Amino acid sequence: MATPTSLPATFVAGNVLTAAQMNDLRGAFRILQVVRATDTTNRTTTSATAVDANISVTITPTATSSNILLWWSVHVDSQPGTQATSTLLITDSSNNIIDGTGNVSHGLVAATRNLLRSNFIAWDSPATTSATTYKGRFVANAGSTCVLSNASSTGQLFALEISA
Repeated sequence: MATPTSLPATFVAGNVLTAAQMNDLRGAFRILQVVRATDTTNRTTTSATAVDANISVTITPTATSSNILLWWSVHVDSQPGTQATSTLLITDSSNNIIDGTGNVSHGLVAATRNLLRSNFIAWDSPATTSATTYKGRFVANAGSTCVLSNASSTGQLFALEISA
């Protein structure tokens, strides 16, 4: 299918597009495949260095021009009476950070848990048709404890191949 970079002159307001013209437009920015991983085990760290969250997906793009949309959904938990700041990130097969902006802060909680559903979205352009693995990693900042509370709600990591 053709992937137009600009609309042809015949594509003007008020004109009805032919079936062939509609097919040309459908070629760009389609979801070509979806890969999903789940985790139902709680993960805890006090490490100030990123550790694996034991959730990963492997996707093999169908074209070097494809992009990968990543989405990690996980509960981040702080224990009663603690204050926690943690960073969640997504890395590729070479441990290059794809998204490191996922900072989650928990305020001081007197007697209750502070359970937050956190969603992190990242975009990668791997420029390859080789299998690429993406994994979730997490860090406990400022001497705190970071808990990924997957047992109370399944953690999920998605990779979607998007056509260029």
